[in-house]
Amino acid sequence: MHVHPRKLEKLKKRLQLVHTQENLKAHRQVVQQINAELGMDPTDCATALLYISQPHLFQNAAEPEITSDSLPPVFKAPNYRNVRYRLDVGKNHQIDHEQLLATLIEESGVDKKRIARIDIRDSYTLVDLPDGMPADIFQLLSEATVQGHPLNIKRVKPNRRKFRDPKRPNE
Repeated sequence: MHVHPRKLEKLKKRLQLVHTQENLKAHRQVVQQINAELGMDPTDCATALLYISQPHLFQNAAEPEITSDSLPPVFKAPNYRNVRYRLDVGKNHQIDHEQLLATLIEESGVDKKRIARIDIRDSYTLVDLPDGMPADIFQLLSEATVQGHPLNIKRVKPNRRKFRDPKRPNE
């Protein structure tokens, strides 16, 4: 299996950014605890975490497909909450669903199953992505392009007010 060179470079940049800008003391303690409890080598622990966080890092999926039935119940995906985002690309930019989906997966590392909806309009696109997206991934997506057009991703705030039809009297 070969590593996607672009994905590997992005992973390195993200790791370096997190390592230099975040306080990882508590995370280090958790990893040390896991290593001690499971009798794992730190490299094996890091390898497993990389596998969990970057499922699409490799180009060839020649290995047998892992189904949800073959995984222990601990690894079954829970119900995730998604958040709507607006992208500054649409039909006017000759963008299609597959191109946009491929870019979102490649740039963010989000599993395809976690991207709930892609609604391509004329000049923009609405997409539902997992809630709690880390700032570094959001930054990567804000700088990403599709066919040379920047995504300029922005979170769409939900409209909490109820729609009121002006033709109907107050109830």
